[in-house]
Amino acid sequence: MKTNSPTLSFSVINIDHKEAPDLIEVPPETLAKIENVEETNVTSSLTFNKCWKWLRIYAKKFCGLHEERPKRLPWQEYFWSFIGAFLGIAAVAFLHFRLLEKRQLSFLIGSFGASAAIIFGAPRSPFAQPRSLIGGHLIGAICGCVVRLAIYQFEKSVGCAIAVATAIVVTQLTETTHPPAGATALIAVTAHPILPWANFQFILIPALSGACTMLFVALIVNNIAPKRTYPSFWW
Repeated sequence: MKTNSPTLSFSVINIDHKEAPDLIEVPPETLAKIENVEETNVTSSLTFNKCWKWLRIYAKKFCGLHEERPKRLPWQEYFWSFIGAFLGIAAVAFLHFRLLEKRQLSFLIGSFGASAAIIFGAPRSPFAQPRSLIGGHLIGAICGCVVRLAIYQFEKSVGCAIAVATAIVVTQLTETTHPPAGATALIAVTAHPILPWANFQFILIPALSGACTMLFVALIVNNIAPKRTYPSFWW
């Protein structure tokens, strides 16, 4: 005797299993971003190290070279420095107050005081030689007068700076460096002549003529001193 038993049928369902994302391998896009960040950090670190090194070197310069200061000069040198500076400025002042001031001309400017300190206080210095003394004041006066007409009347602060900076560079290029020349340029650019176009007379009076007067006195006084010889060179 046959019995009818229920039959169970199973259907197989195909499920496409997607591969699980790899949790260890970093995607290329993310890796590129990380590398860029690392390169930026390395570059920033190198830049910081260079800046820090530069600052350390820069700060050490303030300590100086630790060289010995010059020895004290014999007392005779101080005597002749005083005599030379006294006579040099006296000559320029005499011409200014007795002759030129009445004609509304100036012969006495502050930069001659600095020149006296150099040509009588350090007559063997390269800055004290006739080439530098005459050439420095002449170039400083020319630079000051030109800048006065070109720039100073429009922008005073810039004009002053350009006049002095230009005078320094031109005297360096022409090997006529004389520190008071910067003061001569500044005086020329800030002077207030009576006539608007008369400031070019500043080149001859007082810059050139005053420097020649100082040179004349320096030749006399510095060569009277037993241990001095002036100039070391003319040109």
